[in-house]
Amino acid sequence: MADPPEPVGLYEAFTRCGEFVFLSAISSARSGEMITGKVGQDLSLEQGQEAARCAADNLLAVLAAAAGSDEGITALLLLRGQVNAANEFAQVHKVIDAASELIVQRLGDRGRHARTAIGCSALPNNNAVTLEAIARVRL
Repeated sequence: MADPPEPVGLYEAFTRCGEFVFLSAISSARSGEMITGKVGQDLSLEQGQEAARCAADNLLAVLAAAAGSDEGITALLLLRGQVNAANEFAQVHKVIDAASELIVQRLGDRGRHARTAIGCSALPNNNAVTLEAIARVRL
């Protein structure tokens, strides 16, 4: 699992309210380098899926930090995925599927979640994929 990335702006990576954790948009950075570009134009579907897996790895690292450990994560309730997509790219859901698959692989049933996958004309810093989530953790 990746180290939790630091926020790149004036916000917190997560906020916690009791057993609920709200995660800010987490980028598709890998080894400190952001995966950038439009999926369906600059990046293939497969490259977009790799960006989604990197973002999911980062999201799980932030969530584990918020929960104190992987075992402290009791449920990932909602995942929102944003894909920097070319205008005619209609496979946004398949990009975010890669993130969902990685999360369920790592957390098992605790990782099954409701989800939204949205194609965007642009994301901050030309990021390929960002993910945000709501989760439940142990008190």
